[in-house]
This record gives sequence, structure tokens and C-alpha cells, in this order.
Amino acid sequence: MFQLQGLTKAYGPARVLQGVDLELRPGEAVCLAGANAAGKTTLLTIAAGLQKADGGRILREGKLGYLPQESSLLEDLTVEENLALWYAANRRPKAALFAPQSPEQALELEPHRKKRVSRVSGGIKRRAGLAAALSGRPQWLLMDEPFTALDLQSRQVILTLLHTLRGEGTGILFSSHDPAAIAACADRLLLLKAGRIQEELDLSQVPPPKRLTRTIEILANA
Repeated sequence: MFQLQGLTKAYGPARVLQGVDLELRPGEAVCLAGANAAGKTTLLTIAAGLQKADGGRILREGKLGYLPQESSLLEDLTVEENLALWYAANRRPKAALFAPQSPEQALELEPHRKKRVSRVSGGIKRRAGLAAALSGRPQWLLMDEPFTALDLQSRQVILTLLHTLRGEGTGILFSSHDPAAIAACADRLLLLKAGRIQEELDLSQVPPPKRLTRTIEILANA
């Protein structure tokens, strides 16, 4: 179970969230869309427990992983050293790093494991950040703009892993402005506007040829 009930948040006179209700189900991918400054990042950080709402409540059972929009990796450490820190924080053995079927392997990070983060591309950083978010084997994954400025290979690698995670029962909530990525992996699209969920599109009920068109129509209303 993962539910947000009546979340409110204001920064001074600006009421960013005005009673947001949201339910995420196991194995479901939900995209949170909206204009810049619509409150998507605020909602995600509250849902991730990184800041407090002014009102409402969060009901959640199971572990949570969070991929922020900005990299949380240490630039002077290697990809492997960064992930080892996350494994240690989640009390997982270092020997599990880069094991078969691990997120690091699925994200094709093996060739980059000994490289400093400061020396890898933005796409590799994003993949490594996602591996860090998954290091605790969460039941719920929150991601803030995971597809921004990605090369085509990194984009496809991440999309493939997200499909795998959904099949394993992981619930995914992410924000995005990328209509093609949304159409490719989201079951539902929620439009956040004026502090509330103003529109919802059940993409799982839309035939694949029409998903991109319907997604663009919703984003145009942001």
C-alpha cells in the first residue's frame, strides 16, 4: 500500500499543494506531469520523506527508493565506490554488488565500475543514481525527471529495467516532461495543476498507437 491523502504544502503565500490524493499500486507505473513549478518535486520529496507536508498523511508499507533530479553521487569516488556506500547504508553485503540480475548489471554499469563519477557521461551518472536508489531492494520507487538529457542508450536501458521492476511488483511514481518515455512505461498519467491533480489518463486502457498522442494532449494542458 502506498497512499498520499490530502497533502498540502505552502512556501510563504504560495500554496504549492492543496489537498493532493494519490494511490500507487504494486507493479504500477504512474507519471506525475505538470508545468515547471507545479509542485511535482515538492510532492515527490514529501512522498519520499525528505520534507514535511503542512497537512495530510502518507500511508506506506515496504521499503522506498528515491532518485532525485540532481545527482546524489560523490564525484571523486568511482561508480563502484559510490554504490558500495549505498549497499552499506542498506546493510547489504558488498559482495552483492554487480552480481547477476543486480540493478548494476541490468543498467549495464559493469564497464564503468572503476571510473570516477566525475569522468562518466550524464547518462551513466543517471544509471548509477538509479542503481543507488534500488540498492535497498525497495517495493516502491520514486523518480524525479529520470529521462532528462539522456542519450538514447541510457534511455532504453532505464526503460527496460523499469518494465522488469513492474513485472516484479515494484510500484513506480515518477515525474517527466518526456511524452515518449511516459507513453512507453506509464500505466497512468496524472496532471498536477494549481496544487491539485486536475486530470488523469489511464494509459493502460489506451491502444499503443494512440498512447503518445493522448500523452501529448494531456501535457499540452499543463
